[in-house]
Amino acid sequence: MNLGKNVYNLLKRQSEVYVSGLGTFKRNHTPSTFDEKRNVYLPPIDYIDFESNSDTGYDFISYIQQLDEIERSDAQKVVQETVQDLLNNVRDQGQVKLDDLGYLVSYGEGYVFKALDLSGFNYEPVEALESPVAEQEQILVQEESQADVESNAETVEQLSATETADNQGGADNEYSTTEVEEAYVEKSSNNTIWYVLIAVAALGVLAVLYFRNTQTSGVSSSKDSLINTTARSNSEPVEDTVDKITVIDTAKQVDTAETHANAVLVPASHTWQIVIGSHRTLAQAYEQAESYNKAGYPKVRVVPSNLAKNRKKVIWDSYETKAQLDSALMFVQKHIIKDAWPDKINR
Repeated sequence: MNLGKNVYNLLKRQSEVYVSGLGTFKRNHTPSTFDEKRNVYLPPIDYIDFESNSDTGYDFISYIQQLDEIERSDAQKVVQETVQDLLNNVRDQGQVKLDDLGYLVSYGEGYVFKALDLSGFNYEPVEALESPVAEQEQILVQEESQADVESNAETVEQLSATETADNQGGADNEYSTTEVEEAYVEKSSNNTIWYVLIAVAALGVLAVLYFRNTQTSGVSSSKDSLINTTARSNSEPVEDTVDKITVIDTAKQVDTAETHANAVLVPASHTWQIVIGSHRTLAQAYEQAESYNKAGYPKVRVVPSNLAKNRKKVIWDSYETKAQLDSALMFVQKHIIKDAWPDKINR
């Protein structure tokens, strides 16, 4: 039985699915948001979360019973055997993939759940075409245009009334009509000049914002490229269940690379960090970090250990004070990964 695919299909109709002996899988929704710092719109996404100590949600055993048309006792036996095999593989291999859901990763005496790469949900930021300042200028231009149209209409009505009052013959009518047309043309010409000047100013603001965003994107891309290059330069390709990754083949190379990475990735003044993943190999750690980088979180990075036998941590970010860490940890656990935890940096 493919537990991952069955749970995924059930989550399309149910918000929570309880798997006996494992925990509860939940389908969560994050609405779209606007990132003022990067001037981009982040679209809404649905992502899957997991609670190992929860027993709420739709009963997975009942689903298997109906799906396979078998007795409940038989369905319960199938689910128990599948769950036990998964937990054995997590203990022996360090992690197990649940198709369409994510990974169960060994952590201490238990395990944690790591969702699939967020980029698989098409969670791509969309660059804003206009800044709030430019939008405000556009509204002002529209209001001024409407005011000018009303003013022109009023002027025409006044001139027409004067023309009617002073009208005494065909010649006078012709003269008055010409006067109205000339006055209207002159005022429209003045308004056109103002429209052109406002449009030029708006284009200038947009050009400045465009080049600023381009420079910001270039710096972010350079950082991602540097991280990827560092990971590849000390590794060789091997086969994995998800994709081709790279590993370091000797303990001496690991110690050298990790010592250098710690010095660069964690500032000396920072004493706390938020951990979102723990792996047996650097390759697995870099894989998780790169998936978050691609999803728009450039501060996620790998902090290797000082000894080759220790697990490799993936952190959300590092902080100088405990207060800064507590504030950021609330956001990460609520919106990114519930199993994130605080970690004291020992130097």
